[in-house]
Amino acid sequence: MHVDDEDTEEPQGAHVEAASDGAPKPKMRRRSLGKVRRELTDEELGSSGVQKMLLDDLDRLEGAEIDLKSTLDKFHQANTSLQVANDRLKTHNAFEILSTGTIAIGSVLIGAAFNWKDDNILLWLMIILGVALIIIGVVAKRVRP
Repeated sequence: MHVDDEDTEEPQGAHVEAASDGAPKPKMRRRSLGKVRRELTDEELGSSGVQKMLLDDLDRLEGAEIDLKSTLDKFHQANTSLQVANDRLKTHNAFEILSTGTIAIGSVLIGAAFNWKDDNILLWLMIILGVALIIIGVVAKRVRP
């Protein structure tokens, strides 16, 4: 059986391009309904059965549109919440790095100060600076935005 390109369910090359402006992609035809005539004559449109089917499809699609809008609103709310949480996490990580770094540098200064026991001024300067950095690190760890 020969199948035309337009009868397949798979998108083909240039016919179906991703719409970058948010427009929906055209619905692809099913193979089983590929050869079915889609246009309705005025006589067919005048039939009450066809009108009822079209109104039923219209109601169904309006309901689907409402559901999609609701889902889109929920998505935007969740996306905004995620961005706020990510910004808070970045700030939290910056304070963690600051506090850990100052505690580490303060500890190294206190440890290194005892290598200069001969120079009393340098010894006490390094100990005071090391203790100050440790205090700053602990305060930064306790006080977070």
